[in-house]
Amino acid sequence: MIRKYTQIVICCISFIGLCAFSPYASSQESMTREERIKALERLKMEDEKIEANTIGLITKNAPIEIEKLELPPLSVFLDAVVENATVKRAQSQVEQVKTKYRLEKRSWWNYFRLNGMYSYGRYNVIGNASDEFTPMYQTTMSSAQHNFNVGANVGFSLGDIINRPLKLKDYRYQIEQLQYTKEEVMEDRRLRVLEAYNAVTEQLATIRAKAETAALYNAQMKISENNFIQGKMDIISLSLERSRRAGAVTSYEQSRVALHNSIVLLEMLTNVKILKEKR
Repeated sequence: MIRKYTQIVICCISFIGLCAFSPYASSQESMTREERIKALERLKMEDEKIEANTIGLITKNAPIEIEKLELPPLSVFLDAVVENATVKRAQSQVEQVKTKYRLEKRSWWNYFRLNGMYSYGRYNVIGNASDEFTPMYQTTMSSAQHNFNVGANVGFSLGDIINRPLKLKDYRYQIEQLQYTKEEVMEDRRLRVLEAYNAVTEQLATIRAKAETAALYNAQMKISENNFIQGKMDIISLSLERSRRAGAVTSYEQSRVALHNSIVLLEMLTNVKILKEKR
């Protein structure tokens, strides 16, 4: 899409310069200074419309002075990888299995049982008594008593004892595999961060060169416009100069957009803020 805009800008400006002002080209020697100024104003107006509809559209979200951005050291972004959600999830899985491993190592406590009972209350004992000379009568005896019982027992399964070393070894293997998985996730993340960082660094160097080229073309354009007004340059040569200048400016704006997108990607990968918020 950006390349399409570039072609539109260059072709339209060239077409305007070569076609819209072609009547003046045939009578270059007869044009007065006022006519040259008017022709130049018309050409600038057409250029401004095209740039507003193309260059302004594709660069409206990029910061104005993004080419002056200074990146933090690469180590800052690589260290920030551990804060990524994918890496945190892998670390959480490792900790989860480690917890199960510790529980399994303590499971031998399940072989022991402790039990106890305590009660306190008043007990009534009712009984019947009689003898040879006395008819049957009822007796009652009441007293407060403390009762308690404490005991312990040991019970275990031979299968649990025999299989316990294998269970612990299985947990150690799981932890080891999850550690490898975590390292793979971090390595993959670091590679992506490194690629994004290199892309930003390369684009920063490129955009600075393109900014200088665009500045040179802008300066040359002022000289060419003055030569056109003075009658030292014809309208066709001026249009060609403006086409070259439009190509350089458009290439610079495209680089700004590409750099902005690369910086946003690097921010998303590391959660490190690079671009300042607009106030």
